[in-house]
Amino acid sequence: MWADNEADLDLLGFDFLVDGLVVALTEPRLLPLTIGVLGDWGSGKSSLMRIAARELKALRVEEDDAEPDKENAEPDEEQVSPYLTVHFSPWQYEDHDDVKIALMTAVLDAIAKRAPDTAEQVGRVRKIVAGLRRWGRRITRTGVVAAPTVLPVLLQGAGLDLDPDIVETATALTGVAAKQAEAVLTEPDEGTTPTDVTPATPLGDVDAFRREFTDLVKQIPECKAVVVFIDDLDRCLPETVVDTFEAIRLFLNTPKTAYVLALNQNVVESAIDSRYPELKKPDGAGIGRDYLEKMLQLKVAIPPLSAPEAETYVNLLFADLHLSDGDFDEVLEKASEVRRENGLAVAFNAGIAGAVLKDIPAELADDLKWAAGISPILGTSLRGNPRQLKRFLNNLLLKHRSAKRRGAKIELPILAKLMVLEDQWNTDFQKLFDWEMSASGACSELAAAEARARGANQSPVAAEDGEAASKQSTGLAQRRKPAEEAKDAEQSDAEVWADKTHIADWLRADPPFAGTDLRPYFTYSRDKLSFGVSASRLAPHLQRLITDVQSDVEANRRSHYATVAALEPSERMQFVEALLERVQRSPATTALTATLELAEKNSDIVDAVCASLLQLPPASIPFAAGTAAVRRLPLADPAVNQLLQRWEDSDNTQLRTVVKSAREAAARTKG
Repeated sequence: MWADNEADLDLLGFDFLVDGLVVALTEPRLLPLTIGVLGDWGSGKSSLMRIAARELKALRVEEDDAEPDKENAEPDEEQVSPYLTVHFSPWQYEDHDDVKIALMTAVLDAIAKRAPDTAEQVGRVRKIVAGLRRWGRRITRTGVVAAPTVLPVLLQGAGLDLDPDIVETATALTGVAAKQAEAVLTEPDEGTTPTDVTPATPLGDVDAFRREFTDLVKQIPECKAVVVFIDDLDRCLPETVVDTFEAIRLFLNTPKTAYVLALNQNVVESAIDSRYPELKKPDGAGIGRDYLEKMLQLKVAIPPLSAPEAETYVNLLFADLHLSDGDFDEVLEKASEVRRENGLAVAFNAGIAGAVLKDIPAELADDLKWAAGISPILGTSLRGNPRQLKRFLNNLLLKHRSAKRRGAKIELPILAKLMVLEDQWNTDFQKLFDWEMSASGACSELAAAEARARGANQSPVAAEDGEAASKQSTGLAQRRKPAEEAKDAEQSDAEVWADKTHIADWLRADPPFAGTDLRPYFTYSRDKLSFGVSASRLAPHLQRLITDVQSDVEANRRSHYATVAALEPSERMQFVEALLERVQRSPATTALTATLELAEKNSDIVDAVCASLLQLPPASIPFAAGTAAVRRLPLADPAVNQLLQRWEDSDNTQLRTVVKSAREAAARTKG
């Protein structure tokens, strides 16, 4: 299995992103510089910064025009890089220290270690930092930038488009404090040092620090720039996020410095909006986006992995698991070569492994074979997120090894395919589980669904296996349910299930399941049978959408329904799963209202909605939902009729009454 930490090796094909970052950081005319490395949680931001820092360390003073040795980036002991790199995580300090002070201290510690001869000057700067520690957050909360009464003026001066009424009110409240804050925020002209403020005030300490720190950086021998890599910003509380930006802006943003911040843009913008809720633009939006635009001079955005890139990443993880260091280095070199020729092609698979390696380990060959079937689905359903891909594989191997330890005959490819369904589409997984548990072996419904999805496109072997399995499972179904009408209903239900786009893709993936008794596999793949796709695992735009569609304001809520309808079917189903989880926890909320309204406009989610509501006790359903369900759900749908009949037969008097009345009214209208 694989550690869930940032990586030193580039398995993701980030070369082009690393190159852009290194080029910007080594361009002296861009300094001082603040760069944002933008990406979702788990997209590889930390790994990208780690690889870039390694390349900066590999540079040498006398090799200014030479390319760094990316594969053997080890510094010569007799020489040092012209770039001093510092790593800092504000998240580690937010509960224990003033983050601004912690960041400044981390930079000073790195300088002291790199240049011992600057000890005296570092000591002077540390004394100023100690003075700043005494002032604490008052430096920025009362007299500099962050007080809500000061910031509107500063942001307006910085070019942010704020509501004029808010700016006018804020200006009237600030007076002299606003002028002092503007003085601090304004970048001094190059080559000038203000002298009209003494260190007896927080503003004086700020100015003294900047003056001393600027001179200190100049004194570092053979140093072209101090580059600070700041990680985990999107894990921090809003106060910590703003404190980190303030430390860069007020204290550290001096000549020959650069700051690289890894962050999820949406999360950080929301944190800034949360810190300053009273500051709004004319359209009602917060200032987070504009604030971030002013702080970041350059952005390096990490795109999600495409399906071929996800397949390459999964295959390289298995190569790392099974190959020696020497063989794995050859594989990485070949993958890099393929990526240079075609960056969006699969850069490593079984065929490429055969061309590179003399002997492919049997374990690697087996893993590459079954991974080829599920990698395209994983790449799409997990939104090309490297961390989620790695965690899925770790969970898979953990369960498989646990099964082997117990002596269970569990085939890894079958378990992997089943876990994909469980991990991404829980309602469909629940349906398959119910079918499997009602069968005395391989279930006929799965055989019918697989035959429909695979059709004429299945391989001859799969077709033969599927035909035999279909005959076997049909016989089992006939023995279990001799009534021909019941069997037809089963087949119809299976075909409807197979016609879902994401299910059809899943059914077509190898290995085929028809004829396989999956009951032993459910022992190791049933983590979510109680229902639940955590909203925290959704992409950021879906997380925001979950909140938007639960607005108590009807017009606001409904304005987002078109966005839901425009989602890809598999993505929409993930969204609905998360929304239904909210309904499961609290039925008497707008989550249920939104669910019924969305089901009216998106027929592909009706079955999932009904299946989820059937799991709830009727006593927990608000009676108004009964009327809404009759009005909005397709009454001809068997799943809808089953749900409404259960409510009408329940002991919830109010719900029973309104459902019965609404159904009768609907029947009269139709007649």
